[in-house]
Amino acid sequence: MPESRNWVTVHDSACTNTNPDSCVEVRIASNLLSWEIPDNKYGDKLPVIPSSARVQHGKILYRLPIKATVKSRAGVPLAGRTLSVKSNRVHDTVRVSRPTDLSGCAMVILESREPGDLTLSVEDDDITALPLRITLKEAWYESTFLITGYHVCFESDFTGKQVLARGTNDCHKRDFLYSARGVVMQGTGKASNGRYIRPTQVNSGWHRNNRGNRDYLDNPEGVAFTYTDSVQGAYGAVRESHSIAVDPNVIPKRAHVTIEMVGNRFADDTGSAIIGHHIDNFVGAGAAIQEAWENGPVNNTQRKVKYIGFGG
Repeated sequence: MPESRNWVTVHDSACTNTNPDSCVEVRIASNLLSWEIPDNKYGDKLPVIPSSARVQHGKILYRLPIKATVKSRAGVPLAGRTLSVKSNRVHDTVRVSRPTDLSGCAMVILESREPGDLTLSVEDDDITALPLRITLKEAWYESTFLITGYHVCFESDFTGKQVLARGTNDCHKRDFLYSARGVVMQGTGKASNGRYIRPTQVNSGWHRNNRGNRDYLDNPEGVAFTYTDSVQGAYGAVRESHSIAVDPNVIPKRAHVTIEMVGNRFADDTGSAIIGHHIDNFVGAGAAIQEAWENGPVNNTQRKVKYIGFGG
């Protein structure tokens, strides 16, 4: 078969009898099957992760359509034939959508939650087909994702008076520590000394302003703080230009993805408002950084996302 971007070229090997004057009998069935992996909606041959699929036991669902074409050795399409296609792995699901059409074509749908190598083969005795070897790793999410961004507060953006932050023996701005825009609300903030700070104890309710909105904690004496090396997300440290918050039912925790116009990111965090096909990109600390992100070309847009795997 000639090389073509539309056909998967499969190579196999065999050993013949090396004795002189001996014969090797090779039986070839009367019909020949060829495999083709069609381009997906993103223009390549990677599997897709269906829009309705949800993560199970930390694993995504791969779906790969494969076109099987059966013709006689004379080149005549074999129509109306129901094919039997199997994977060599027990956890893969393989189904043939319908009998072959007038062109001898049928679609084979492979679904699996197991990354790695597999082989598809045809079990029909009267059909010759080389095994189709497939590696499942990267995949496109069928649905695009809403991309937003989040940040932590930066003490330089606040104007309050300096007060003691219990637990640190240092003073920081009162509104940075105790306001509804500050550390107690966001969970972590970047102090003027360059260190991250987070509350370890919050025994206080909120005071509300004349519009009924939270403004400051009622009892700052009931709050204690500690310094930390980084912003802490649901699954560990969160870093600028690295971490995203995701719905773990859609993107597995700690998974590596590539986001259109954003780049490589890792699922280090979650959020109560991050539901379904929504990614919140961690942009760093401070109002200026958040404003730059919000005025950029990506925030609140739909972008395609590729699942890469784990690690990195």
